[in-house]
Amino acid sequence: MGEVDAGPAAPAKPMPDLTALEVDPSKGERFFKAVLVHSKQGTTYRMVAKSMADGRLDLVHFVCDLSADGTMNGKRRIRRIESQRPERWDKEVETIQKEITDKGEEVQKVWAHDLTGIQDVAEQVASLDAWMLQTAKEIVAG
Repeated sequence: MGEVDAGPAAPAKPMPDLTALEVDPSKGERFFKAVLVHSKQGTTYRMVAKSMADGRLDLVHFVCDLSADGTMNGKRRIRRIESQRPERWDKEVETIQKEITDKGEEVQKVWAHDLTGIQDVAEQVASLDAWMLQTAKEIVAG
């Protein structure tokens, strides 16, 4: 009656990174575009999309803080939008800018990176990482 198992507890499952966008080239997936939108008051939004074999997009965007070296920290307000037409990309960029102005802030700049011209996913990842870091450093430097 009421026995307790004193054995070791199963390890907790790691929390998935809700901001991650997995791209599987064997399924015809590729990175599509990335954007950073920064307000003059210091709010930074990041959005990345992948294209799927049928031409639809999966998008993920979030707000983050930037450290002095350009690293993105404190991800919050994560939004994933799946299986959308490519036109949705521009609408989401507009939505992010509207969110910023609706909060009484002013958009400083929008930086965009088009990855559609790179076919190899590993090259896309390298290009995306380098662009993100360089752009984040530019934002931090002011």
